[in-house]
Amino acid sequence: MIRAVVVSVLKPRKTRVVLVLFALLPFFGFTQTKTILLKSERLKTAAKGFFIVEVMDTRKVGNNVGKVFNQRGERNIAVLENVPARVFQSFLDRNFNANRTDSLTAITLVIKELKFSERLVSATRIDGELTLSLSFETYQNGQLALLTGGSSTNVYTRSVQQDEVLEQMLRQSLENQLKEFGRWYAQNNATFDKLARRVQVIFDETPKIDADTIVYYLPNRPLTWADFKGRPSILSRWAAQVFTSFGFEARSSIKNRVVELRVRVSVWLDKTISWSRPDSKNDYVLAHEQLHFDITQIIAQRFKKKIQNMLFSTDDYSSEIQYQYLEFYRDLAALQQQYDAETNHGLDQMAQARWSEKVKKELLK
Repeated sequence: MIRAVVVSVLKPRKTRVVLVLFALLPFFGFTQTKTILLKSERLKTAAKGFFIVEVMDTRKVGNNVGKVFNQRGERNIAVLENVPARVFQSFLDRNFNANRTDSLTAITLVIKELKFSERLVSATRIDGELTLSLSFETYQNGQLALLTGGSSTNVYTRSVQQDEVLEQMLRQSLENQLKEFGRWYAQNNATFDKLARRVQVIFDETPKIDADTIVYYLPNRPLTWADFKGRPSILSRWAAQVFTSFGFEARSSIKNRVVELRVRVSVWLDKTISWSRPDSKNDYVLAHEQLHFDITQIIAQRFKKKIQNMLFSTDDYSSEIQYQYLEFYRDLAALQQQYDAETNHGLDQMAQARWSEKVKKELLK
């Protein structure tokens, strides 16, 4: 195309001069598109136990789903009748999804790749392939979590007149991946961690057996001086010193979409570093040290009560229970220090009696 541009230039006291300049305009070709319409036809597979709540498209090419040839043998950009996420969602709502209820798992379908690729073999024959990559995800504690995914490449041959093959290949590829996900879901939904609905804490109350160096806390097994096997500290002026602690073991399994967190809490005394002076072994001193052991038991029971009533997240319960343990361990150190400070390490007999009564009442709870 040729465009004429007229420029007027005025000069003083002279006739107006008109210059006519000619420029060539560049030719902009129009890129044709081929629209693929998904037929609203019920799929041969059905959603069981789940439904597709939303479709997301993470590709960076918008509506473009590849390049195909039209009936004149011209290469076109393939597009769907709307953005692929909306097309898939509408199609699945009509032809795949079960009725949405709270008992079903809401699945997010993510389009990772969707691309047609064709080459013209002859004037009438086209060889092509469709690559479709999907991931199946679900929301876990407010965040999308990957369950599984798949990718397929379907190869086909068609004539230039057989446009309907494109829609058939897309629908078949989508159906195949939904069928595979349905199989995966049926096999894994009861035991897969990312599909768990809640965490149930189950305590193992089996008592542990004392060892040569360890005494485990039992209500009917009070301390004796035989449990103090350590060497008295030359830096301490006290009659005796006891070293107690508590800890937990936890293991998890998933059953019927519930994380069963089996927890065993133990309270113990270390004989090897608990000590007493030979001239101080009397019932009053032993009772003071016993109370240290009882306080450790109280903190352990508070820890158990706390985690029993917690609503753990299904994806981070391990760190959450560890955090609570550290918090109660700090509480233990603070309470032991408070006990010794208020009783003056047992020298204040009235304060000792008050603590003894207070600890006894809490243990009875």
